[in-house]
Amino acid sequence: MSVYAVNRLCRDALHDRAFREALRTDPAAAIGPRDLTEDERKALLAGDVAWLFEHGCHPFLLAYLTRWDLLGLTAAVYSERIRKARDPRDEPTP
Repeated sequence: MSVYAVNRLCRDALHDRAFREALRTDPAAAIGPRDLTEDERKALLAGDVAWLFEHGCHPFLLAYLTRWDLLGLTAAVYSERIRKARDPRDEPTP
């Protein structure tokens, strides 16, 4: 899992206006050159922040996407979806 690449994408959406606009107009093309797994691409394009969080992505960074309603994520949608996520830190240790 390339968690760093997803977290970096979220940070770039905050700081890089051109990338942010590309995410708004053609998200699939914008994330195309990124070093992401196929599952990450699907989750990002679907706005599946619960899956991304469950696989190690930082919820604070994912929330950056809501500032501009990127990938279908408004604050309300993000809140609803992230609340359904299972916190990976709650996994029992062997």
